[in-house]
Amino acid sequence: MQKKRSARSASAMSQKSDVQVPANMDVPPSDSLVLKVMSLRLPDQDPKHFAIKVTFFDQLLVHAIIKSIGARDEESSNSVANGTLTYDPSDYEKMSLYADCPLVVHIQPLRNIDTSKSSAYHLEQSVINPTKTRNISCCNIDILSIFLGMEDQQKMCIKKRMEPMVEPSMMHRKSWDTLPLLTLELTAERDASNITHHKVLRDANWMKVTLVACYNMFIPFEKDYVYTAASKLPSYSDDNEASLITFSQGYREPRRFNCTNFYPKWESLRSAGEVFTQSDQKLQCNLKELKNEDNIDLQHYLNKVLPYHTAVWGSFHRTLMLKDKDAWLWNHLRCHKWPFEMHIYGDSGGYSFMAFLNLFQLLFPGEQIIRLVVPLHWVHPVLMMRECGCDLLLTPNDRPPSGINERIPSPSPALPRASKSSRVVTDSSVGTSVSTITTVQMKATGADDNDAFIIVEVRLAKPLKSVAKVPRILKDEISGMLVEMEKDGPKSRKCTGRGQLETDWQKTVKSAVNSLRKVPYYGTTEFCTFNRQLSETRTRVELTTSCWQDAATFINNNFVVQQYLHSDDVFEELVMMAQACLMKSACAVLLGPDKNREVDPAVRAARHARQMQDINHALELFFKLVVEEPRNADHWREVSTCLKDVDRDWANVCLNKAVVLNPRHPLSLLSKAAMLFEENPLAAEPFFMALLAFCPVWSTVWAVTSVYFYERQLYHVADVIMKCAEKVRAERSPEEKRFPRTWGRELGDWYDSTPLLPGMSLYYDAADLLLRLRAIPLAEVCMSRILSAHGETAPYYHLIALSCRLRGNYEEAMCHLNIAFTKFGEINYLRTLEAECQHRLGNIDKAIESFGKAGCCNGAFSILMSVACGDNQKSRAILLDLVRRQKSAYAWTALAEDWLNSITDMSETDLKDSSKMSSQQLNAKCCAISSAIQALKMDRRAGKAWAILGKMVNPCARRLYCLQMASMCGWDVTDKDVKKASLPSKYSLCFGVNTSIGECRCSMCDRTHL
Repeated sequence: MQKKRSARSASAMSQKSDVQVPANMDVPPSDSLVLKVMSLRLPDQDPKHFAIKVTFFDQLLVHAIIKSIGARDEESSNSVANGTLTYDPSDYEKMSLYADCPLVVHIQPLRNIDTSKSSAYHLEQSVINPTKTRNISCCNIDILSIFLGMEDQQKMCIKKRMEPMVEPSMMHRKSWDTLPLLTLELTAERDASNITHHKVLRDANWMKVTLVACYNMFIPFEKDYVYTAASKLPSYSDDNEASLITFSQGYREPRRFNCTNFYPKWESLRSAGEVFTQSDQKLQCNLKELKNEDNIDLQHYLNKVLPYHTAVWGSFHRTLMLKDKDAWLWNHLRCHKWPFEMHIYGDSGGYSFMAFLNLFQLLFPGEQIIRLVVPLHWVHPVLMMRECGCDLLLTPNDRPPSGINERIPSPSPALPRASKSSRVVTDSSVGTSVSTITTVQMKATGADDNDAFIIVEVRLAKPLKSVAKVPRILKDEISGMLVEMEKDGPKSRKCTGRGQLETDWQKTVKSAVNSLRKVPYYGTTEFCTFNRQLSETRTRVELTTSCWQDAATFINNNFVVQQYLHSDDVFEELVMMAQACLMKSACAVLLGPDKNREVDPAVRAARHARQMQDINHALELFFKLVVEEPRNADHWREVSTCLKDVDRDWANVCLNKAVVLNPRHPLSLLSKAAMLFEENPLAAEPFFMALLAFCPVWSTVWAVTSVYFYERQLYHVADVIMKCAEKVRAERSPEEKRFPRTWGRELGDWYDSTPLLPGMSLYYDAADLLLRLRAIPLAEVCMSRILSAHGETAPYYHLIALSCRLRGNYEEAMCHLNIAFTKFGEINYLRTLEAECQHRLGNIDKAIESFGKAGCCNGAFSILMSVACGDNQKSRAILLDLVRRQKSAYAWTALAEDWLNSITDMSETDLKDSSKMSSQQLNAKCCAISSAIQALKMDRRAGKAWAILGKMVNPCARRLYCLQMASMCGWDVTDKDVKKASLPSKYSLCFGVNTSIGECRCSMCDRTHL
């Protein structure tokens, strides 16, 4: 109902204030909005006088009496009524409120005008007298765009039909063309000192939530109840990220109401009691466009099956979002859903419901509208906090209305439900493997056995992420560029470096790359060769940008190439993107390596622990990483790889998380496809096809996919894919090496790697990669292909023995290794694997003998395991070389322990007193302390390093701190030695330096305990 206002109050609003502003007070600069009423046209009628009132946000802009013009009269350039609105653009709170309000215009025809009375008086009398309300016409105009307009968009011209405030009967309705046509002109006068705020408003976005209706309600619609809905909108304030909005006065569904074709209403006007609240923008959509994740049968409920169980709002709220709110909304929608509540209030009680709006689609590029069909649930504060990250919006009802208890077993909001659906709540504590799962069945929130549901539209002025469009370059421009480049004729591209024998540039680059790969392993001689081959020839920028294959490889791995090869025009866009990739590569060469891409120390420590088979410590570090960065898909994938040696079910859970967060990463897709291959080979096919589409130049993936189809007995498909793999391999794409399988990397592992030489079959490479991902069944299929195609080789026996060892079949692995020794002789990487298997079987003497036969070891794990078997004089030199080449907390701790063992003949008291030590012993103590500190720099939770420091550092407070840290990491220090803690999850591994493996007491050596 419309608000009543006396003539005295109305005239008081139009008068100027008597309060005088002091002359010395600084008044902030303000902008003005000038409103001009140009004409009011009534076709085929004699001119009449109308009382007009224009308001905006409870501010009266125009009160006047104007004269209408006929259909043939020309509009004058002069206005018939004027008004001004002054506002402060720096007041973002008020500007946000402006976004939720329209400009409201009322007109009423006047007869027998009393010139002594003002126009306000006539309108007020019409409102007081209901019989005259039928003559009042109204319109609502959205003027937000002029507040947010650019500097050159300061004027808005509007023509709007005035509709009757109260809808007349069918006998008195008029044609749309005969309704009064109002012409307005709005001009924004902006102060130049507010230019900063103008830019902020120009870049601002707005969010609009339109609540259409609620269907299949729990009880039929009753006039005695109050139907209130609530949601949130982003707030302008930094303190509150979102503000509460309410939709009140829900009404019964009117006849001929179409939820997909109607004019929404301004909720701000409905809340103020206005009669005419209709907007001028129609909501139109198709039922197929509604996002219906729960598969609700809309046709069933929208076809008047339950007409009395429907409440309609058909209104909207809107608010501004400044630039920083876009980033907040982006992050919020990635992690949470949007809250919504509906409450039914009555004299004797009511009901409270909630819904969760999934607005994730708004994060897609170019998306700014989403229409949802969302089911209602009984209100539950814990579920609201978990899904939406906020508390309840409104106070829920405590008890239902009278007369409903017969149908409802319990008046609590969490009502028991007799339907098939159920909600599962899992409560798990950190550090334990026990989880409490509670299943709560709740009664349906709808009139039938299904839930009630709402239809909501959420709209943004601008998408949160714009669509990236590649600029188009015409053929004439490309031809002009080529002509400009070829003016001077072709240039010689021969190499002229010092001592360079080759004149072909391609051969020079290949030899230089081969030399560069040998630098970390064999010394600096090859590095000098590399420097000599590339110096004084082409610049480093030319070296990076001259090969267009690099750019094509980048495009192939980031886009689906098939989408670009259908026409020449689309292929030109592909070439232009390749040019952008070349420029990016050149910039990387000029600016140097990106420091942000360095491996995180926590990730590096976790990888080292996994590669040392210290699974419990690795999981502890990985779990800490995923708690700190829950949106990092790489961490979840590495956790999954680590868990595959412990619990494959939990590994599958973590891998699913990685795929959801980053569905394009090749390692995640390959690992998931391999796990599905073990359970349901047919379900793994989409993942293998996705790998071929996303990584068309990774020949290893082609080989794995070929093996997959071969196992499914699709031999022709497997052969075709393998031919493509060989073709891709012949092109020698550098992108194949983007996932190195070396120490300290994600795919590094504890065993000495199988030597894969150039020219070997792709099946070797595929099997090696699958074993590192613990995809053992698929890797064994690759090995069978190796055996059938190439026969028995030493790498084949190493791979097959590794698969048996990773399955836990140590004796079977020993059988394969013995056959390999018989056929191929002594090979160090086979002997190190044999030593590890013997150690697992408890044959300590044979393990020591195998390490002795192996001679040198390549991997850090094998080196540390073999140090205990070697000569005491050589152990320190081996450890010093290890911390230079493959440094880790384990290597530094072993070196510290070696220094500590050189002074073990001293008592505990003398060890802490430096004055009683010789210079040699003092030097050994300093080296031990320094090595332990280096270990802690690599891994803060290296308990053995803390224990070593706790035995030697001074003063007492520092030793006490180190001992406490060692205890927190699972270690305890006694007067004799460093002992392991009693917790099984805190055991470390057998890396005792200068101590026989048979004397070790770690979890790996349980069989040798006395």
